[in-house]
Amino acid sequence: MKLKLIAVAVATVISTPAFAETETSGKAGSGFTVKTDDVSFSVFGRVQYDIDMWDGDAFSTTDESGSDSEIRRGRIGISGKIAKDWSGKIEVNYNDASGESNLEDAYIKYTGIDGADLLIGKHKEPFGFEENTSSKDITAIERTTITNALAPGKNYGVSLGGGSNEFTWKFGIYDRGEEGNNIATGFSGRVTTAPIATKDEVFHLGFGYTQSRLAGNTYGEADQRLELHTADEKVGSGSILGESIMAYNLEVAYASGPFHAQAEYFDGEVDGGNLAADTDIEGYYAQAGYILTGESRPYSKGVFKRVKPKGDAGAWEVFSRYSNYEPGTDEAEVFTLGLNYYANDAVRIGLNYVSADMTEGGIDKDGDGLAVRFQYVF
Repeated sequence: MKLKLIAVAVATVISTPAFAETETSGKAGSGFTVKTDDVSFSVFGRVQYDIDMWDGDAFSTTDESGSDSEIRRGRIGISGKIAKDWSGKIEVNYNDASGESNLEDAYIKYTGIDGADLLIGKHKEPFGFEENTSSKDITAIERTTITNALAPGKNYGVSLGGGSNEFTWKFGIYDRGEEGNNIATGFSGRVTTAPIATKDEVFHLGFGYTQSRLAGNTYGEADQRLELHTADEKVGSGSILGESIMAYNLEVAYASGPFHAQAEYFDGEVDGGNLAADTDIEGYYAQAGYILTGESRPYSKGVFKRVKPKGDAGAWEVFSRYSNYEPGTDEAEVFTLGLNYYANDAVRIGLNYVSADMTEGGIDKDGDGLAVRFQYVF
């Protein structure tokens, strides 16, 4: 229903008489834009279709081979600028697992403050290099387990931030659910610097911090799949009892020509307060890739963007990644090898081999998996 409402809104906007004198433009992977002197609207979206296959008890609760497929993300959205300093965005995502649509982004942006943007509404909290890189631009098919466990993602709130390729900053206050009759208030902040930020070479450093009261006095995000989304086994002992959570992370990334690498370390703690003992959540990952056809991975304001092919034959990329995750007394390690083919700015095909080991409740488990993604961005 939400997707239908957006489609009707788009059609209404484009057909309105006020837009009789307009400029229209479209580009593969960058959406469709309608523009007048003072007003502009862009329609955009993405489809990501995944096929997963696995074998082993690190991915399956029954220790059997399995496979599944899903629309991992099916999104459509509108962004627009109506006045000099005001703009906004609304985006809806179809969730194949639940068969329902949810509001992904819905915010108003004010740019009238010198050197800063003010965001009000639902948007991504500033925490984590991998998390703040769009899902259409990340190198692997899935983000790492530690990122999924500690990065807050998108929530309703207010944030202020700004910067350039050389330096960025952003801080915000967010609604993390209900704590009794009150908001479980969260705070997140991220600062990045790039001492080297040229077209051919980038050196990036970053730091993030997040803390929040816990809605329902539980933290459920520590229970995570091992980087294969349709698998049904998870590492972790379920929801962690506590009153609040605090976490920080360190980021480093480097790119030179067709080579690129990134790594993050995370350290978090669920404060049990009067309810339980404190629980540590810790982890890290390191990733490196090489673009065989010679392109460079673009960098913009604290994040990497996806590879843009130079020629009609497309671009080929190989990469490897190791991640470690320790929720409480459990532990998991995941190794990923990947191959990406970028047919053009809109179409990408990814192939990931995933090998995982974990220890949960003193029991060792392992498994191997294969994931394929077909992505179209418009």
